[in-house]
Amino acid sequence: MTETLFGLPAGVDAAIRLLIVVGVMTVVVMGLIYLERKVLARFQQRLGPTRTGPMGLLQSVADALKLISKEDVRPKNADPWVFELAPFLVFVPTFLGFVAVPFTIAWQVRELELGLLYMLAVSSVNILGWVMAGWGSDNRYAMLGGMRSAAQSISYELPFVLSLLCVALLSGTLNIDEIVQTQASVPNIVWQPLTFVIFFISALAELNRAPFDIPVGESEVVGGPFVEYSGIRWSMFFLGEYAGLFIMSVLASAVFLGGYAWPLGQNLGVGFQLVLTLVKSAVLIF
Repeated sequence: MTETLFGLPAGVDAAIRLLIVVGVMTVVVMGLIYLERKVLARFQQRLGPTRTGPMGLLQSVADALKLISKEDVRPKNADPWVFELAPFLVFVPTFLGFVAVPFTIAWQVRELELGLLYMLAVSSVNILGWVMAGWGSDNRYAMLGGMRSAAQSISYELPFVLSLLCVALLSGTLNIDEIVQTQASVPNIVWQPLTFVIFFISALAELNRAPFDIPVGESEVVGGPFVEYSGIRWSMFFLGEYAGLFIMSVLASAVFLGGYAWPLGQNLGVGFQLVLTLVKSAVLIF
């Protein structure tokens, strides 16, 4: 079991860890948005963000403040409950994914014996949020985007689940921390390269990333299920998407690339383990 921080009671310890997760998730999402803008700008021979803060580093902060202050508009004929709850069903499951993934041998919210099964369960809930967003918006384009998202996610859910079950069978456990430690000498990608490719493709489809971005295709459905959303509710969809990108990368590095354990992670301390996890995740994100 995960040790508590400074000997605190379990409830207080869990609350502190969750607050840390919220902070980390927010900073990571802002960083990923900034880096994606800069990389895409370089691909297109542009500069990207440059004006807000040094080298444009505060552009994501400025965007967040703008979205928080914008008016929250709801279509007149939209279903109020479905429309307002949809962003939470996209965002909250992604947030819950931070609970089980290990960053180092001691840095995680909770070590779960069925951690891999837990990740599979929470990662599939956001399909409902996309469908609710499309259905509750009273917009045909949004509805088409929601149906596209559901069809794509359900289609790739089976290979996604089977690829992770192959890792569980190889390691003999559903505990993600134990899966990482079994890769101290050889990562699972060496024994299951095809499984990793299947997982990677399925994860791209689950996250609606290119080339699996048909649910939000601007040329066909104007913007997908969240076309009628604005302000903070609109930002929750993107917060969930980029946080999910980070979580999937950390999960892939843990179950296929040895996580914090390979190479030499168990011998060189927590600092090196954190570097290993972040470097592997960054490579997968790129």
